[in-house]
Amino acid sequence: MTDDTLENNVFYRRIKEHYGEKMAGWCEPNWVICVPQQSAVENVPLTLPLIEAHALKQYSPTGQYVSAHFGKDLIYEITGEEPRVIISNEEEGTEVVVSKTTVLNEYLVTIKDKVIHILLLNKLLNTTQDQDAEVSNHLLTTTITSFAQAERFLRKFHCHRPLLQEIDTKVIEASEHIHPSNDVDQMQNILQDVLIHCWETLLKKHSPTLQTHTTFQDLLFRALDYYVLGRLHEMLWWLVCERCQVVDQLVKTRLSHLRHANLSSLQLGVPANYYTPLPAAVVELASLPSVESAVGRLQCINSTIDLIQAQAKEARVNLHQYKDQEGEPELLLSTEELVALLTTVVVQAQCSHLVANIYYMTHFVFSVTEEDPLWKSLGLLRLTLENIMKLDVARLPPANKNMRKELSLQDLMQVSAEVESRFETKGASRSIGDITALDLQLHQLTQQIQLSTQALSDTHLTERNSASHGSGAQQCHLHKIVAKCRVLGSFCQAFHLPCVRA
Repeated sequence: MTDDTLENNVFYRRIKEHYGEKMAGWCEPNWVICVPQQSAVENVPLTLPLIEAHALKQYSPTGQYVSAHFGKDLIYEITGEEPRVIISNEEEGTEVVVSKTTVLNEYLVTIKDKVIHILLLNKLLNTTQDQDAEVSNHLLTTTITSFAQAERFLRKFHCHRPLLQEIDTKVIEASEHIHPSNDVDQMQNILQDVLIHCWETLLKKHSPTLQTHTTFQDLLFRALDYYVLGRLHEMLWWLVCERCQVVDQLVKTRLSHLRHANLSSLQLGVPANYYTPLPAAVVELASLPSVESAVGRLQCINSTIDLIQAQAKEARVNLHQYKDQEGEPELLLSTEELVALLTTVVVQAQCSHLVANIYYMTHFVFSVTEEDPLWKSLGLLRLTLENIMKLDVARLPPANKNMRKELSLQDLMQVSAEVESRFETKGASRSIGDITALDLQLHQLTQQIQLSTQALSDTHLTERNSASHGSGAQQCHLHKIVAKCRVLGSFCQAFHLPCVRA
C-alpha cells in the first residue's frame, strides 16, 4: 500500500480534517495512531470516541499501550516482527476475551511539524464500542435512586473509568469552597459548575446516539448528582445543620409534643372508614438520616409519600371489595389528606433536623426539575412542616381515650376475639358502615392466629401416639401462634389501637 492510498482512507482523512489539533498531540515518540483499512470501516460511524480509542500511548517500555479513550482500563500490547500484532485482553463476566489485530503497514507522516507514527490495521481494534448500543436498549428501565446505583452506573462504562479520578480531583477542589464564610448562592454556583463540567466531559466519550438521548443525559446528570454531592455530604450537612439548629430545635420540641399527644390522622380529617396505619412509610422516613446526599434524601421523601399513597389506596380497595360496592373506589387522595397522613408519619418517625433537611434538599439538589415528582414531594414536605407548626392540639377533635400503648398476650387474644365477633354478627350483609379498613387489617391478622391454632390442633390429633415428636410439633406451633400475636401486638402498640372496642 502507498502513501496515496493512506490519504484516501476515510478513517485517516477524518482524523486529519476534523481532529488535526488532537492528531498533532498524538505524536512520536510516545504515541501511535491505529488506522483500520478501508474495508474495515465501511458503514461504521467515525465518532470521536472511536478515533480516541485508536490513539495509543506507550504505557510501559515492554510494548504496552493505553488508548486516549479508555486509559489504563484497557491495555494493548504491540508485539512480533513479521507481521506485528496488537493484542488486548478484556474481561467479560468470568471470562477473559483475547483480541488480536494484525499490522498491515507502518507510516511516519508530518502534521503541523509533528511526526506521527501510524499503524495500518486489518480491522478495528476491539474497543467495546457496542456498549453504548446495549445501554440505549435499556435506558427506559434504568433508574438511579441511591449512591451505590449511581457509582455502578458511572463505572460500568469503560470510557468513564479514566475520568473518574479527574472527577474526584474536582470534588476535592470544590470542597475548599464549602465553609461558613461563603454564602449559599456562591457554593451552589461552584458545585453546579463542577457537575456540568463532569457531565459534559463524560458525555463526549459516548456515541452521538447517546450524546443526544435526553434520557441518558438525565441519567448521567442524576448519577453525578449522587456521586459528587455524596462525596461532599458530611461537609455540606454540617454546614446546613449549623445554620438551622435554632429552628430545628423548635420543630423537634413540637414533634415530641404531638407524639405524646397521640396525634392521629383521624384528628386531622382523614375519613375514619379509610384510616390505616402506615408502618412502611414510617420506617422509610426514619431512614432519612442514613442517606448521604441531598438528592438521595429527596428520593427518600418521595418513596415515603409513594408508600403512604399505596397503603392508603390498598385500604380503600380492600374495603370497597369487602362491601361489594358498585363502581370504582375513590383512590385519589386530596392534598389535604396527603398532608394529614404525611404529618402523622413525620410525627411517628420523629424526624430530627427536619428544617435542615428541607434546606439541604432545596439548595443542594441539581438534577431535579420543578416538574419532577421528586421536587413536588419536597413541596408537600414543606406544606407538612407548616401544618405541624400551626397545629393546636387543644383545638383538634379529642383522641380516642381507649388507646393503649402496651398490650399483653391476653389482651391481644381479647382483641382478636372481639374483632371476629363483630364480623360474625354482621353476617352475610356487607353493607354495614361500621366496618373500616383498619377492621379488615385486624381481621386478617386474627385469621392468621386462628390458622396457627388450627394447625396446632391438627398436629396434636394426628401425632398423639408419638409423645416426643408430638411435643416438638406442639412447641413449634405454639411458637408460631406467639409470633402471630407479637405481630398483632406490635401492630397495635405502634399505632395505639384500642385493646377492646367500646
